Amino acid sequence: MIGLEMVGHWLLVGVEGLALFLAASTLFDVVHYVLHRFLKSRFSLLRRLGLLHQSHHDFYTDQLQFDSRHARANLLYHVIPEYLNQVLFTLAGYFLVGIAPVVLAVAVETFLFVMVLIRGGMDEHHIAAEARKGRRNFNGGLFVTADYHSLHHIYPDRFYSSYVTLFDRLMGTACQIAGRRVALTGGSGALGEALSRLLEREGAVVTTLKHGVDFTADDASPADPILIEADILVLAHGAKGDEAMAANCDSFVALIERFQALKTPPLSPTEVWAVGSEIECHPSFGDPVLKGYRDSKVAYARHARRFYSDRRLIYRHIVPSAFRSKMGPGLISGEQAARWSLFLIRRGFRYVPVTYTGIALVNYFKFVWFTRASRSASRERGPHRGERGLKSTANPASRETLVP
Repeated sequence: MIGLEMVGHWLLVGVEGLALFLAASTLFDVVHYVLHRFLKSRFSLLRRLGLLHQSHHDFYTDQLQFDSRHARANLLYHVIPEYLNQVLFTLAGYFLVGIAPVVLAVAVETFLFVMVLIRGGMDEHHIAAEARKGRRNFNGGLFVTADYHSLHHIYPDRFYSSYVTLFDRLMGTACQIAGRRVALTGGSGALGEALSRLLEREGAVVTTLKHGVDFTADDASPADPILIEADILVLAHGAKGDEAMAANCDSFVALIERFQALKTPPLSPTEVWAVGSEIECHPSFGDPVLKGYRDSKVAYARHARRFYSDRRLIYRHIVPSAFRSKMGPGLISGEQAARWSLFLIRRGFRYVPVTYTGIALVNYFKFVWFTRASRSASRERGPHRGERGLKSTANPASRETLVP
């Protein structure tokens, strides 16, 4: 019994020590954010304080290279203050959990600090671009990876988190939109038009891709000049009826695969945002038109799961409840669905449930764990692409509009 009690005691100390370490690092993320805000202050004293942290960005540049000229300044004005901040925040935990977890957390912080000093300011989150090949992982989830942190050096006003992504998720700083080039389909639809307008309002440069001009279900190559320049591909088009499979699956896959093929590995990740549907998770209730629509969305979801798992890009799967559009009614507007989507995307969501029914939340588990993620799924779209493209439909406008 004494042995078990001792094990339980030290296990609790370990959990509390880890919690203190992560809490202290998140509190430093707040300081980190404030220092960046100081750089833009109208008060010279605050700007000077911000410039102390700027030495870290001078040392590890936006090209993800180390500039040895700033190595000493990085240690004095960033590494040492960060360590002291974390220790101070950790010591305050004594009043909550006692001495043992505090000692453990400070020991870990001190070990990491000494290792950074020995390496001249380098650590596991700061790796030169040429050393990163084959280990790219921008999809760190809860924890910060080297690739995730590198985005902060490329986009200094975003991605502040140091060990866990909690700060960025709370503050909406887990996605860069301003200054990025967006290729968007479905720009005349309720959701696509709203997304285009909101992205431009946030500083993105949006170019609309039009079916029949820039792409078809069989050929996305006419879009090459736009895709090769784009940072983000947003797919918000779709159709019901005979054209559902070509519009909602084949053309999505063709555009994404073309986009990937054209992009050489950049410092920052290539992003794809594609609109799925809650119908991925519920039946068509005997409606033949809805069945065709559901089949197309389920077929695409299999490809989407593959893209979602691909570490070469950030793939975001937007799953909305029905919204009002040319293709049908809904309880929310396309504008509301777009705002909801961007709210979650700014917080780093890759599966984006825009739902008032809750079905998209249930669909998350189906999408992540039960949807087949295999390249063999591409065989399913062969007959559809050969039999029909996006050449004609009773409602041409619906090809550039999407409802779930």
